[in-house]
Amino acid sequence: MKGLFIRLICAVGLLLWAIDMVFPWQRVMQAEENPYTAIQMRGKLVVGTLNNPVSYFIGSEGPAGLEYELTNAFADYLGVELDIMPMSSAEELFSALANHKIDIAAANLLYQKQKIDNFQLGPAYYSASWQLVYQKGSSRPASLAALKGKLAIPKGSEVNAVLSELKDKYPHLSWTVVDQSQEELLLQVAEGKLDYTIANSIDVSITQQIKPQIAIAFDVTDEATVHWYLPNHAYSELQAALLDFMNQSIENGLIARIEEKYFSHLAQFDYVDTRSYLKAIESVLPKFADLFEKYRGDLDWRLLAAIAYQESHWNPDATSPTGVRGMMMLTKATADRMKISNRLDPEQSIKAGSEYLHLLLSQMPDSIMQEDRIWFALAAYNMGLGHLLDARRLTKNLGGDQDNWLDVKKNLPLLAEKRYYTNLKYGYARGYEAYQYVENIRRYMNSIVNYYRVQQSLQEENATPTAPIKEEKADAVPVEEQKTVPTETPVASQDPVSNENELKNNDNNEKD
Repeated sequence: MKGLFIRLICAVGLLLWAIDMVFPWQRVMQAEENPYTAIQMRGKLVVGTLNNPVSYFIGSEGPAGLEYELTNAFADYLGVELDIMPMSSAEELFSALANHKIDIAAANLLYQKQKIDNFQLGPAYYSASWQLVYQKGSSRPASLAALKGKLAIPKGSEVNAVLSELKDKYPHLSWTVVDQSQEELLLQVAEGKLDYTIANSIDVSITQQIKPQIAIAFDVTDEATVHWYLPNHAYSELQAALLDFMNQSIENGLIARIEEKYFSHLAQFDYVDTRSYLKAIESVLPKFADLFEKYRGDLDWRLLAAIAYQESHWNPDATSPTGVRGMMMLTKATADRMKISNRLDPEQSIKAGSEYLHLLLSQMPDSIMQEDRIWFALAAYNMGLGHLLDARRLTKNLGGDQDNWLDVKKNLPLLAEKRYYTNLKYGYARGYEAYQYVENIRRYMNSIVNYYRVQQSLQEENATPTAPIKEEKADAVPVEEQKTVPTETPVASQDPVSNENELKNNDNNEKD
């Protein structure tokens, strides 16, 4: 009996050994923790990102950025809190991902073929490319073979692998890898301290808004998609949840709204206008900044300043042929309604303009999302509340969402087309000007925000002794060709003092 028992134990042991040999994945599954379950257990989604104007930054109202808003929405989808971990480079980001210190890497990361074996890939949600940039006014290189100067890229950048691949085609190509951020290198190119760098096209467009001296020579790679990266696991529940979330976000318009918020103003870059504006930020804005802060109300003071620049270029004595005047270009009727006596007094003008904009904001329907309300109000500020109501009705009639700024703004130009305005309650309106008006203000505000951010960073750097920049020789690391983002077409900005007929309609139509 004892021998039979021993043989039975041995048989069971052999069976378990055989099963383990046939199904070795079971050991892997037991050794790894299911990331989806871990997130649910801890009640927190840990996301690694980069601190920059695209991915993540601390704004006047707290955390902001495209990646922040999208990952925050994903955390809501999972029913957990978001824990953001800003890092200094893509190299640090992928290291944290490989060591399971973060759940997701989300930082405007292009598709990288060499990383697919080591990480899981999330769905694409927009695209970009690598661009070589130089200082405007210097000789523009036609290709990588024509570079005559120093090319530097940030440590840990995927560009190192891209250039290593291109080395066979361009044997004389050389570059240095420096321990600086992408933005720092772009600023050095703008100031003539560095001949060239290669940057993500989105980063280039954003930096051009504060340093218009940056010029694009050519796209180094074709367009590539942008993804989130996840740790490599035997489990795929988190990746499946991300796929479902992204599909829902595309269908409900979330991704389109976030991209419109952070990218739409980048499509309008005019070198002369941007340069003039930045000079005004340096020399004129400081004279009035305290007044914008004083009368900001519920607004960001930088938004109020951007509106004033669009209206008058911060000229307190600005006057149009139709009689609107002052810093905020107010009509006499609006000035009387806001109870000010002198439209040419900058304090009175800013005060009245802010109060009037707040009045329009209070009249926006509750169905409009909180973050979109200001853009609707600005369109009404420009062309009148009645015409904005027409634009909303027209959008609904054309099958769009009248509460979605992305839908409504596309239809604003139709208010000037006879086949549409003849059927509208308030008739003809220069809706294309209202569209451009809001886009300009968003661009102007973005430039103020980033200008002050960069200045603060420079002051902090100058206050802290820094070690010499360490340069590393670039070693060849095969990398697939990367993405290219559509290059924005320069659009001449409209004259901000040409909003002659805007506030008259506002006064007449507010109650509709």
